[in-house]
Amino acid sequence: MATILPVPAGAHAWTDRNGALDLDGFAHGLFAAHAVSREKAVLVRRRFAAAARQGWIGTDGSQADIFLVRFAAPTGAESMYKSMAHTWQTSSTPHRQTFADPADHATGSVLSTLDSLGNAGVKLISVRNNLFVYIHYFTAATPDRSGAQKLLHRQLDALDK
Repeated sequence: MATILPVPAGAHAWTDRNGALDLDGFAHGLFAAHAVSREKAVLVRRRFAAAARQGWIGTDGSQADIFLVRFAAPTGAESMYKSMAHTWQTSSTPHRQTFADPADHATGSVLSTLDSLGNAGVKLISVRNNLFVYIHYFTAATPDRSGAQKLLHRQLDALDK
């Protein structure tokens, strides 16, 4: 599997979630329970090969959740990217705004509605060859788009090495 960012020094890893994932583990890790069966079928058609997950709580209280998903061919990664970006773009609301990040060939979604822990989030997706990259960056009370984009840059740089 490609290089996934390591847990930063001082951060606390989500040890129960991190590591290599098969189709079932990935689908349950990313998708809502009601969508898992449908999404697994789509992933098989896209020729899912493997996935890895890395998550942590940073020393500043921010949280990161990264998925790298490898497909047998670039068309699988592109299909997943286009589908998710389209879903985000067509379901924007005042509390969920979608944006383009052309510098990284990425699409993002800012989630300003707070979760049960009081966190807001920013999600970013991108593609590198046959890899689909998904990042969810959580911060207390206010979404940190800049912090999420910096995390994406670091992950993409690690893949490009």
